[in-house]
Amino acid sequence: MMSDTYENQSEPEQPTIDQQKDYWDNRWDKTRIPNDWMIRRGQTILSFLSGMKLEQPNILDIGCGTGWFTAELAKTGSATGIDLSEEAIGIARSHYPNVTYIAGDLYKNHFSENSFDVVVAQEVIPHVQDQERFLEIIRAILKPGGYLVLTMVNKFVMERSDWDHGPSSHLIKWLSKKEIKQKLLPKFKILKTTTIIPIGDKGIMRIINSYKFNKILNSVFSQKTIDNIKERAGLGYTRIIYAKMIG
Repeated sequence: MMSDTYENQSEPEQPTIDQQKDYWDNRWDKTRIPNDWMIRRGQTILSFLSGMKLEQPNILDIGCGTGWFTAELAKTGSATGIDLSEEAIGIARSHYPNVTYIAGDLYKNHFSENSFDVVVAQEVIPHVQDQERFLEIIRAILKPGGYLVLTMVNKFVMERSDWDHGPSSHLIKWLSKKEIKQKLLPKFKILKTTTIIPIGDKGIMRIINSYKFNKILNSVFSQKTIDNIKERAGLGYTRIIYAKMIG
């Protein structure tokens, strides 16, 4: 895999849980409906869920935001959404009154062990202080052999993108593909990992996503095929990992 080197910067002081909550309250108040990227991510997760061939699974949607995807999950089984933002959960409950939503911190909401067949956590693990503890909680509440679907921004791509990382209250601890695999193994078996939505305009990504380079590729391949190749090569904005609990 082609790579270019970036110096590690010292981590800034991490925001408190109240600061994070305020950030997400404000974020979800402004982003009440899913954008195209969220929908694409959700469609990919639903394709994984279909492949599990579970009958009426009990699903937990961690970091559910305004609840639209929890409502989609509820079409396949029993689904519960949890989010730190009370603002987001209020919106979710008003739009999807027949779905269960919880406003609170996963670390303090003690679900019973072996409760869920599937846990989905979209764009959550980069925004928690203790990532190992987060995965331990998930492992405890999953049934033996249960499934986990994680999504997170692709560290490789984000380090090569001109992107607004938001205010200091936006906790970000990006993980590389190697780092997330190390955190999951040996307690989870990784069944599939992929990326979606190719972006990036710095380093090697400046060449890969350049107009000239893609014009050459377009003379041979469709844009959809080019995007699929980039995604399989790990050059998408979002990384998605589909795993199964061992034991």
